[in-house]
Formats: sequence, C-alpha cells, structure tokens
Amino acid sequence: MNRSTEALATAARQRRERAESAVEKALREARKTRTPVSVTSIAKAAGVSTDFIYRHPVLRPQVEALRRARRDTAPDEATGHPDAEAASSTLVRRLTQQLATERRKHHEDVAQLQAALAAAHGELLALRRQLQSGFIS
Repeated sequence: MNRSTEALATAARQRRERAESAVEKALREARKTRTPVSVTSIAKAAGVSTDFIYRHPVLRPQVEALRRARRDTAPDEATGHPDAEAASSTLVRRLTQQLATERRKHHEDVAQLQAALAAAHGELLALRRQLQSGFIS
C-alpha cells in the first residue's frame, strides 16, 4: 500500500472508532435517563447515521436489546389508572359515534349530488337531441 492509501485507511478506521465510542456513550446515557430508545434516537444522540448502527454487528444488537428491555419494563400510564382507562374508552366511543354520524351525512350528500348530476346529464342530453333535430333556433 502506498502512503495515501494507508492514510485513507487510518482516517476511516479512526472515524469508525469515534463513531462507535459516540454510540456507546449515547447508549450509556440512555440507560441512565430511562427515556424511550430507538435506533434513530441513539443515532441522533451520537451524531451518526442510523445506517451506521443498523449495519454494525455489535452496536445494533445492543440498541435493540435496550429498546426491548425499555419496552417490556416501561409502565403503561394509560392502562395503569382506571380513570384514565375509562376516559379513554368514553372518548373513543364518542369519537366513533361522531365519525359514524359524519360518514352517514357525507353519504347522503354524495347521493344527492349524484342525483343532481344525473338530472343535469339528462337535461343536457335532451337539449343536444333538440339541437340536432332542429327544434332549437
């Protein structure tokens, strides 16, 4: 290898090592803070691309393991409180009813518009036939 090739290889190795240490540092910080973990959040915190983490044979499993552990142990605030569960259920029912009402109204409006369009087409056809037969001057 010539000098320039060796210099490029050394620079690439150093850049990869800096990126690896930045990701490891971001993982340590994520373990401390208990915030939700994803490849994107770790990559952003480390200042690397998500592709770097996805392609790394050691770092990707670490990120995925932390993400799984965080997901499995994270308390679900909405289902943990009975009032929150009831409120969520009521909200969903009310919104579903509103959506059904709006949908019915829109179907009725579309049916009226289609009937009006059919009537207009019929009138146009009648006028065209009168024009062709010479009844309109």
